[in-house]
Amino acid sequence: MINLVELRHLSVPYPQLEKQNGVVVKLHGVEAETLRLATLYPRKLAALEALKKSLLHQALTGEL
Repeated sequence: MINLVELRHLSVPYPQLEKQNGVVVKLHGVEAETLRLATLYPRKLAALEALKKSLLHQALTGEL
């Protein structure tokens, strides 16, 4: 177990500010892409469901 005195003397390395900022920029890009995909996904699902219904209808009516 570590006590408070030992914890205060513990050195924790971290990247330079420039590197930290680069990580932040990349994470913002990932966030933007995630939001884009999250809005695209329901539309793609709806289009796929419409295609499925259309193909099923064509198959049952002999149009295929």
